[in-house]
Amino acid sequence: MQTKKDPITVDAFHYDRVSPDVEPQQNIQVSLVTISEEDPYLQEADLSAGNIYQIVTPFQVAPEKSGFAVSGQISQVVQLLDFFGEPSEINQKDMMKLSRPLIEYIETLTYQVTAVALNRGVQLQFTAQANED
Repeated sequence: MQTKKDPITVDAFHYDRVSPDVEPQQNIQVSLVTISEEDPYLQEADLSAGNIYQIVTPFQVAPEKSGFAVSGQISQVVQLLDFFGEPSEINQKDMMKLSRPLIEYIETLTYQVTAVALNRGVQLQFTAQANED
């Protein structure tokens, strides 16, 4: 699937020190949101090339025995070239490809913040899991 992508945006990123005994958590959601027709962004876009969506990725992560938790939301506007369908029509493999750069951004931000906050960078490595419908 060919795309035209805007830069990734960090909508929110929050770091907390927590007890090393806190319950581990890995909650990362990925959704493709249709941009409202009134959005000024669409006024300058070439919609004849394909639909434009925003990939929204809220997350809450507390690695096991790490002593920290991170949460927030990362997003990116993408145009799916020559695609005029609904988000639900995009297959799981393409969704994983579209969302992977955002997931890597979460991994990178977490590494950089923990390198400063804990004097050691913590490398997260998320792997995608298909929804079971």
